[in-house]
Amino acid sequence: MSTPLSDFKKTLFLSEADKQQGFWMLDDTHFSRPLTPLFASFMLPAVTKGTQRAFETMKMPLIQFTVKTDHGYYYQSMPPHPEPFEERMSKHKNKMEELYPQIKPYLERIVDEFYMPFYNKLSERSAGSLSLQEALLDVEELQQFYTKAWQYHFEITIPRTSLAIALEETYGQLTGSANTKEVYDLLQGVMNMSLETDRGLWLMANQVKSSPLLRAVLTATGNPAEALNQTAEGRDFWRDLQSFLNIYGHRTAITHSFTEEIWVENPSYALSIIASYLQQDYDFDAEFKQVVAERRAKAEELFERLPAGEMTNRFRKIYEWALTCWGVDEDHHFYIDAMIAAKSRCFLKNVGRSLVQHQVISGQEDIFFLYLDDLLEVLRDPKPLHTVVEQNKHHYQEYQSIQPKPYFGVPPKLLPDPVVERIFGLPRDVTEAQLNTMTGYAASAGTYTGKVKVINGQEDFAKLQKGDILVCKTMTPPWTVLFPIAGALITDAGGILSHASIVAREYKLPAVVGTKVATSILKDGDYVTVDGTNGVVSIGTV
Repeated sequence: MSTPLSDFKKTLFLSEADKQQGFWMLDDTHFSRPLTPLFASFMLPAVTKGTQRAFETMKMPLIQFTVKTDHGYYYQSMPPHPEPFEERMSKHKNKMEELYPQIKPYLERIVDEFYMPFYNKLSERSAGSLSLQEALLDVEELQQFYTKAWQYHFEITIPRTSLAIALEETYGQLTGSANTKEVYDLLQGVMNMSLETDRGLWLMANQVKSSPLLRAVLTATGNPAEALNQTAEGRDFWRDLQSFLNIYGHRTAITHSFTEEIWVENPSYALSIIASYLQQDYDFDAEFKQVVAERRAKAEELFERLPAGEMTNRFRKIYEWALTCWGVDEDHHFYIDAMIAAKSRCFLKNVGRSLVQHQVISGQEDIFFLYLDDLLEVLRDPKPLHTVVEQNKHHYQEYQSIQPKPYFGVPPKLLPDPVVERIFGLPRDVTEAQLNTMTGYAASAGTYTGKVKVINGQEDFAKLQKGDILVCKTMTPPWTVLFPIAGALITDAGGILSHASIVAREYKLPAVVGTKVATSILKDGDYVTVDGTNGVVSIGTV
């Protein structure tokens, strides 16, 4: 006999009534794996409440993203605002115009005033012992922080994506071009935290290349950390690596998770990337300088041929706004999506240690398999929850093998907001691809033929070799460290303004995203041709 769901858990799980009454779309762009109980407990209510506040501020035509889980997978419903659509959209567009010039300053301000002070507090609470009462207050404060954090997240990302769409539309009206995505070539070569991280790893690889000792350590089998600490030069390099990770190491390949080990906890992930960079002759600074020069030349050529007038003036203004804030897409992920999960993980592990001491759970990371209401209850009144943890772990493992449905309910006749479509892609049934082709979004132009490597997580990063075609379910900014190695990119999830698409264009990497089936059909060693211009992958092409 199953235990009745608590009121809190009912807010997390998709019921049969939910599935019948609404339309729920799987978000496999950001959540390609099942969510653990504790992460779902923080994330789902935060997005539901945070978007309600943010969407009202921005006069969105949607009330909110209502978020729930089915078999651990993340589904969202997008109820329309009750105001007449045209009236609401007019208010929304006016609000967006007001916000466009403020996107980057707004992010910088709230990072300095809101996010970093709380992250610093979490870091302090991640070390040393916590009483259960202290842990209870801190967990409750983290819950409140999550909601505000995700409100700010959408107050940044929605205007930035809306601005991209406005730029694309104005470009099309002005030039008559059918391929409006080419306007994104005018936004390449804008430094951001993802590229800054990639550059830092490249600089460290150059340091290793210039040292026979360091090169020998990083290319040998065994434990590089142990070997580095045997010599003065190795210890200096190790300190440099630690300094780098203290800034850039709050990341993991699966961003939206508490269970994934982060780089600052385990430097071997960064070391494996540095070692892979040793195999190639790549100059980040020269490549970036070339991209910037090409972008400037294209922009200059375009403005020289555009006719004088109001439309050109508007395009120039929108373009300048977009160029100023283009790095925000990667920067917000660095400071919000990645860092909130990483900092929370370290703090919650410390809470887990307190629960182990009180014999509530067996290991500190068992805390991730408790729902928040159960966690708060045992922090108030400790009692063993070993059976609950094991049951939740068992369910989580079962969910790993499930192919989640792309949606529940009947798709609405009206397409969703274009902002949603650009980031997530539209829901499609996962049907068998044609025998020799699969299609997706044309994310980054160019054609490339090569050998497939399917990468499931950061534990697979080291197997990608120079020129391999990177195939994955989805990707977040921490994956961009692989782009200097890869020859092309194919993903199951995403749209043309997803992280994968934006950074692929930055690296001039042919990319097709949102195929839905690539990781199910392709396997290591398959030869394919990636046509990033037309969004087609041809299988078996040599």
